[in-house]
Amino acid sequence: KEYIYLHLFEEITLQHIAKGTGYNPHYLSQLFKKETGLTLMNYIQRERIEEAKKLLDHSSDTIARIGARLTFYDQAHFIKVFKKYVAITPRQYRNRHKI
Repeated sequence: KEYIYLHLFEEITLQHIAKGTGYNPHYLSQLFKKETGLTLMNYIQRERIEEAKKLLDHSSDTIARIGARLTFYDQAHFIKVFKKYVAITPRQYRNRHKI
């Protein structure tokens, strides 16, 4: 989890993490899900969305820039994943306190 947190702004793959831990990728994936209840990739997405929420609250970066910084494929993919975890779009999240 610490490795993931420290590398949120980089591409993270199961194979890369497995190599760093010395575990077989399939075994690491099973172990991670057993311990956390989430697949490794779902955990990474969730952590990136939590970071995106902080950036939306505390920076003036565009939504596209935030998505790109967190290594989402494109803005549409970022919006889709954000909405999956937060139930609103990044724009709605950023504007939620504006009157």
